[in-house]
Amino acid sequence: MSLRSFGALLALALPCAPCFALEKYPHGADVATLSDDGSAVGPLGKVRVKEKYTVFDVYADWCGPCRLVDHYLKDLLERRRDVAVRKLNIVTMDSPLAREMGPDFDAIPYVVIYSPDGKRTDVVGFDEDALDDALDVQ
Repeated sequence: MSLRSFGALLALALPCAPCFALEKYPHGADVATLSDDGSAVGPLGKVRVKEKYTVFDVYADWCGPCRLVDHYLKDLLERRRDVAVRKLNIVTMDSPLAREMGPDFDAIPYVVIYSPDGKRTDVVGFDEDALDDALDVQ
């Protein structure tokens, strides 16, 4: 199913978005949850995986568009082993984690990507082209 089709189906389900579980990631994929309760995690640059692209997926369980990012990342990890995903559930927009993201943080989905050489790219919303560019997807 394409992401566009997935998005259309998701839009139909948005009234019930909280009852959907996050995607199941491929076995062996480098995925870890750093915060599932909105607690602060410290500077993201210090917890990135230096030899990989590190994707910090800032989401909330109640955020329908965040599921599009989750689906994109699951599909990406089926094809790539040079990507690490770190999940950050803000829970609410005033949680310690949300405040830690800085004064310009005001929307989710919010994705922070570090390239293996340390270049940081921030993507607000589900922007597949921006994610592809930051992750050097051919």
